[in-house]
Amino acid sequence: MRGISRRKFTRIISTAGIAGTALLEKMYAEAQTFGYVSHESVRAFLDLSGMKVHDDQIASLQFSLERALEGMRKIRDRNVPQTLEPVVMFRVRR
Repeated sequence: MRGISRRKFTRIISTAGIAGTALLEKMYAEAQTFGYVSHESVRAFLDLSGMKVHDDQIASLQFSLERALEGMRKIRDRNVPQTLEPVVMFRVRR
C-alpha cells in the first residue's frame, strides 16, 4: 500500500464531507456493537476516499480502524469537568 501525503489526506477529508462523517459514525457503532468493523464498511471507506488496496490488505486496515475507533471511544468516555484547567497554561508575568 502506498503512503498518503498530508495534502491528499486533507483533500480526501474535505471531499468526504457529511458522507465521511456518517460512515465513520457507522463504523464506530459497528465496533461498539459487534466488536469489529465490517469488510463492507472498510470497502465503503476506501471507495469514498479514492484509495485502491488489494483485498488481502483489508484485514490489516480493519485492525487499524478498530484500534483508532477504540481510541475514539476512550476519549469520548472520559468525563472531564468544564472547570478543569488545561494541563499547559501560559501566564503572562508583568
